[in-house]
Amino acid sequence: MPVPSNNPASDRRGMWINDFDCTRLGFALDNDLEGHRAGLTFQDRTTALPGRVGTIALGRERETTARTITTGGVQIATSVNQLVADADDLKRRATMGTVELRFSDEPTRFYLARLQTFEVTVMPPALRPTGTAMHRVRMVWLCSDPLSYEVSGTVVAFSTIRAECPVGSAPSLPQIRIFGPSTGVAGYTLTYRDAGGNTVATFALAGAAATLTSTQTATIDMELATVLKSNGANMISGLSTAATFFALDPQDASGSTGPYPTMAINRAGQGGDLLYRRAWI
Repeated sequence: MPVPSNNPASDRRGMWINDFDCTRLGFALDNDLEGHRAGLTFQDRTTALPGRVGTIALGRERETTARTITTGGVQIATSVNQLVADADDLKRRATMGTVELRFSDEPTRFYLARLQTFEVTVMPPALRPTGTAMHRVRMVWLCSDPLSYEVSGTVVAFSTIRAECPVGSAPSLPQIRIFGPSTGVAGYTLTYRDAGGNTVATFALAGAAATLTSTQTATIDMELATVLKSNGANMISGLSTAATFFALDPQDASGSTGPYPTMAINRAGQGGDLLYRRAWI
């Protein structure tokens, strides 16, 4: 039966469900793998009007549609009973709601997928090795979020010196931590610039709410649009009119391998870091 590889990048047959290597259940992908590298498709938001007007588009903004991934391969075992048990286990793992799905041709990226179809086709004895039981398994997955994300995540430390923020081919919404101590009277400003050094967005905190002790941090969550102190205090009242919640956007990079957009803070001796997952179309 297939043996799990110690080097996923060199094993083009591998599939992982929530970090579980499916070759441990005798399942290996073959050429029936589709959709995980397809580009995004878009649709206009429309509404139907009565009469002869028909359907009209609501504005210029388009929505991305879900991604469908088809995975197919062979599952093999030393006996029919073992094959049935392994198929049950594979099905159980695949139906655990939304799962992290990744493949050995992109071992550092995962998709958030939900199983839609699980089909088993028994293979006749003439098509399988002697002394083995074998069948084909075809699974169809729906990714409501069509992007793929890096497994390990990215951490970028910054100070008054601009720090590059690597991005994928889709925007990422980071959490930004600012380390104390800091007296908030003068406040501090984060500046996000594109690869050419042009200011894209700033995020400013000032006043008593922005004060941090030497053991405190401020966390800005760009996805949730929140600003919290490490003791749980809400710092939103410290936002100035120069505060803009923003995303790390690949359009702000010069190319897929950089130079990338940068982050810096305006206060000498102050610093922080960004925590995020790079995303790809």
